[in-house]
Amino acid sequence: MEHKDLIKAMEQIHIQDKMQEDIINNLRRPRKRNSFKKAGTLAAALLLTVVIIGIPTQAAIQYFVRQRMEDMPKEEVESLAEMLDTQEVQADSFSRDYSENEKERMGQLYRDYQNGTFPEGEILRLDSQEQVEENMFCYVEETSCFYFPDRELTDEELLEVIDFNYKRDYALTQNPETKAIIEQREQEQKEQEALLRAEGGISQQQAIEIAEQWMDTLYGVPIDGMEQNAYLGDSGEGTGRYCVNYSVRSQCYYYFFVSALDGSLVEVDSSYAADLDKEGVEEAKATKQIEENYRGAEGILEKLGIHDTYKEIYCYYVVEDGKVRRNNLAYYFIKDDESGYRIDFSCEGNYFRSYRETTLAEYKMKMDPEYIAERIEGAQARTVSLHE
Repeated sequence: MEHKDLIKAMEQIHIQDKMQEDIINNLRRPRKRNSFKKAGTLAAALLLTVVIIGIPTQAAIQYFVRQRMEDMPKEEVESLAEMLDTQEVQADSFSRDYSENEKERMGQLYRDYQNGTFPEGEILRLDSQEQVEENMFCYVEETSCFYFPDRELTDEELLEVIDFNYKRDYALTQNPETKAIIEQREQEQKEQEALLRAEGGISQQQAIEIAEQWMDTLYGVPIDGMEQNAYLGDSGEGTGRYCVNYSVRSQCYYYFFVSALDGSLVEVDSSYAADLDKEGVEEAKATKQIEENYRGAEGILEKLGIHDTYKEIYCYYVVEDGKVRRNNLAYYFIKDDESGYRIDFSCEGNYFRSYRETTLAEYKMKMDPEYIAERIEGAQARTVSLHE
């Protein structure tokens, strides 16, 4: 789904969804699902605690989905939990890729699912690959593989995949050891927030309200029907800021880092699944977009209320095999004290991606040939001075 199409689709959702959170945030982003299964359910929970800071409560899940999960028969939850605990595979696999049409419909159906549109049936679960017949729609527990027929999946079938994924995630959270870890993390979050509030800081709810405003201001994308997660950052992200993120699973992801002390916006980032399949734009074509995206970057600073003067302004990008890596153009606005701001735009579609504070030292590091060579073999850094 392209950025412009996403905005159009999201505007068709009318049910407010302000207090949604991921069952476990890590399970709802593009990832190798269950990459921790070999270690068992408890190890899975421990890994989630280390990697994912924000673990929400069931009360925050969209009402319709929460009710559906809680209405699952105990036997079904136990069956899914046992399956997860015994699987040896490291990730889901698929008999074929989703078509572009299926991907787009899947994104819409995820939102519909959260607002109460559920499948009439369930995906067929088989024990082993030997049971799979030609053009069968099913899931094999032994290999964690989804088998799709050689035709477009129906909306019902896509909803069955979504439903199965939610139920599988829910079953993981019902493990006693997992519950204990979630409760412990929630308590730690409450204690940290209480300390910040005592120092005059803002609450998590205030951070969410601030992020919602910036979502509209910077991206122009309505949050209705999107999953939401919010948490107070740990030592790796800065204990003085909240992370509020919005997503449509396997479609788009938006992250807002808000100062817990004064509510200012510290950092913004976004990613789109559709970008993963795109080839880089040829450098000659991308350079023609530099000026237009530069004006866009200036516009973002204006929206952020930043009106500084700069001694240097650069457009930085990385070229690999003649193409701009990730189609990303990074604009560095450097002030006299060598601090500044970095704003990223995509040169394929010319849309805003991210904002954060930066320094001249970081820019110089990014330009160092050794820095690039250590990370991307055969790539070269490019820069264009835009100082007027």
